[in-house]
Amino acid sequence: MTDGTVDTLLADAIDMHVHGSPDVLPRKLHDIDIARKAKEGRLAGVLLKCHHCPTAARAFLVQQCIPGIAVFGSVVLNRNVGGLNPFTVETEVKLGAKEVWLPTVSSVNHIRFNKGDLRLAVPVTGESGRLLPQLHEVLEVIAQTGVILGTGHLTPDESEQVIIAAQAKGVKKILVTHPEWEVTAMPVDQQERLARRGVFFERCFYASNSDQRLPAEEIARQIRKVGAATTVLSSDFGQIFNEEPLQGFRRFIQTMLQHGITPGEIEVMIKTNPRSLLQ
Repeated sequence: MTDGTVDTLLADAIDMHVHGSPDVLPRKLHDIDIARKAKEGRLAGVLLKCHHCPTAARAFLVQQCIPGIAVFGSVVLNRNVGGLNPFTVETEVKLGAKEVWLPTVSSVNHIRFNKGDLRLAVPVTGESGRLLPQLHEVLEVIAQTGVILGTGHLTPDESEQVIIAAQAKGVKKILVTHPEWEVTAMPVDQQERLARRGVFFERCFYASNSDQRLPAEEIARQIRKVGAATTVLSSDFGQIFNEEPLQGFRRFIQTMLQHGITPGEIEVMIKTNPRSLLQ
């Protein structure tokens, strides 16, 4: 595929997983430059994610500075914002947050994978294995407000348990967070089962551009097995060691084309599905 094909696909696309500064971690660009470069690339929008603080208010201000591109905010329910705090969710949604992620760097799974201090974790289940009451309160707010539930860095089985509970409460938009990444790797048969429940899967290029070095053909294989109709492609870029997010998003699209994903399928995954989830 030519660069012209990628340019055409990028026009009006949305990258739903971008990290910028200010942040506790060093980032490649600050939010305003992310939006500016995305606009130059003719994207329709970007969604800002930060593991340590909410981004809804930041997104609003960036939108005022860079008109002509949609800038969306989100909140991750890590320790920094009080963990599974329904009041945080209510506040951030009122400020315009479009996605609520369950714990990422504070999840038991993430901390255990990185051999960290589990005393600092934000668990989603109790000793009995049942979902915590606070999580049920969070799911109720998400159901009432209609925003996206992102599964964060939970284990695949935790994610499925949460998804079943969320749908029982009326949550309509569920996005499994990078099921190809080594920390959250979800078996394809489990993905297929959840896809039949109307769940979406956010596949990120980060897994191929981190220490994991996941072969891009594995992401393409999962797309073919589970389906473009339930997939969102995002960069998950912003790290110092990677390209700028727009460049990473562009290379992700090019790479998927090279591995047999069709332009029509790409359109669905970077335009149709993101718009449906964000509306």
